[in-house]
Amino acid sequence: MTLDGETAVHEVNERFFGMLGMSRRAGKTVVGADLVCRAMQGKNKPALVVVSSFASENTKKRMIAKCDYYGVPCVLVALECGELAQRLGKTGSTAALAVTDPGLAREIRNACTCKGRESPTDGDGSIGNRG
Repeated sequence: MTLDGETAVHEVNERFFGMLGMSRRAGKTVVGADLVCRAMQGKNKPALVVVSSFASENTKKRMIAKCDYYGVPCVLVALECGELAQRLGKTGSTAALAVTDPGLAREIRNACTCKGRESPTDGDGSIGNRG
């Protein structure tokens, strides 16, 4: 989750939004920081947590700390909270969401690119598939 001691912010593309929409339609998405935290504490942990880089510092710290504690991968994306909510079909703003399906989570993570690197690494240290 960190790059050179700082939190890495990932850029997103249309494939990211497509996979996010697919996850939402399949009912495999938990939306909202509080609900995401509750999901991480549950028996069926999320496969990926996505946090807006424009969320409050407190929210970002809380989400990253919870993800580290529960061993859930976390991606910080360069998206306004309002745009993230809009892309999910919600009104208002959304600081965080969780994807519960491992396959969809992998594809969503692979659709992100880290500033300064080609792509985020997968859990095994390899570079993700660009598809």
